[in-house]
Amino acid sequence: MLTPSRVAFALAMLLGEVDAADITSCSREETRNAESAAAHVRNWDAMYDAFHRFGHCDDRAVAAGFTKSVVWMLASRWQDLHDLEHFAEANRRFRGFVLQHIDATADERDLRRILARAKDCPGHARPICREIEGRVRAALKEH
Repeated sequence: MLTPSRVAFALAMLLGEVDAADITSCSREETRNAESAAAHVRNWDAMYDAFHRFGHCDDRAVAAGFTKSVVWMLASRWQDLHDLEHFAEANRRFRGFVLQHIDATADERDLRRILARAKDCPGHARPICREIEGRVRAALKEH
């Protein structure tokens, strides 16, 4: 029987707003692998890969690991912003994923470093820099 929620879900899948990762549960082994991968990502290519492999496991310790890695990369590898921008433009779910991991659980010094760097943003990356800056400001208000 077609219910309104099933129709909405089918439309969301057709429009690309939901994919199989949204409805897949995360096994214990996957959770262990996701925790390790999330906490040790050191470039945007690896983050994009981890997002695709373990995005559906993004809860608790896995989420904390992703936050740590996202914030570290933004604070310590700002020169790689073009890589983030490339992936974020290609996949809006990845963009949202990265932005969601800029939060108040992150190290305050790293957040302040990101805020300073976001003010010196290349012209082509201004939209994502504004989003990053907004997320950092919100996170700092919670500190």
